[in-house]
Amino acid sequence: QPTYGEYCCGHKWGWYGAKRTVNNIGEARDILVHFFAPYPDLKVGNIKEKPAFFEAEIIDKNGAILDIVILHKKTGRIRSIY
Repeated sequence: QPTYGEYCCGHKWGWYGAKRTVNNIGEARDILVHFFAPYPDLKVGNIKEKPAFFEAEIIDKNGAILDIVILHKKTGRIRSIY
């Protein structure tokens, strides 16, 4: 299982993801796709909305789930729960 980078570059990004609120699944997908862009064999799969966070599957090129991450709605922080 890969070890992910600690942060994304740019003024909108900080440690472990975006430094902003995330309002919907579309925004969550955009943040996660950007975060995992350095790993071309990984893709963002299904995303579920929960009360305080979004839960996303991270899948490999064969469609197998490698990880499940959450993206906190209030802070944009990303962490693995798998």
